[in-house]
Amino acid sequence: MKKLILILFIFMVTGCTSSKPNFYQPVPVQTNEITYPKFKQSVLLQPVLLPAEVSKPQIVTLGDENFEVKIDEFNRWASAPDKLFQRVINKNLSTYLPNATIENRSQIKKNCQYAVAIEIKNIGGRLEENAFLDASYFIKNQNGRLVKSGSLNESVAINGGYEDYIPAQSRLLGALSAQIAADLANLK
Repeated sequence: MKKLILILFIFMVTGCTSSKPNFYQPVPVQTNEITYPKFKQSVLLQPVLLPAEVSKPQIVTLGDENFEVKIDEFNRWASAPDKLFQRVINKNLSTYLPNATIENRSQIKKNCQYAVAIEIKNIGGRLEENAFLDASYFIKNQNGRLVKSGSLNESVAINGGYEDYIPAQSRLLGALSAQIAADLANLK
């Protein structure tokens, strides 16, 4: 009887322990091969809009089929994805526009020359295969008039798991930021 209780205890203890989750975050661009130092305006970066399925802390990828969505309980974003993506895009814009002031929306009303709204329509990928980003952005002037809009729909091949997937997503956010910076720099 004691052996049976010991075996049951061992199964209960091993069954209750689970793997600790891994936490990831996208990183800003590391090099600034392209910069626009003549752009010295202030820019308000509005909150990044995400589709509901990827606004979770768990990282969402595609399964074997395009209609299969995998939500990984043990591989998570380090914080809310919309906040992470906004922070990375903010840092990227600061790198590409070194003399501009890039602000996030705050409670305090600030006078910025431009406001940028970003809607990520789809961000995801398939581990061991690719990462993709489909996003639109809108640039408004101080008066709220739309002065430029654009989109990015790109995919990057990857050969690994999350250690390749997250840097690929970071590069895609960098490409989106570079396109927004170029459009801002070309405004008259």
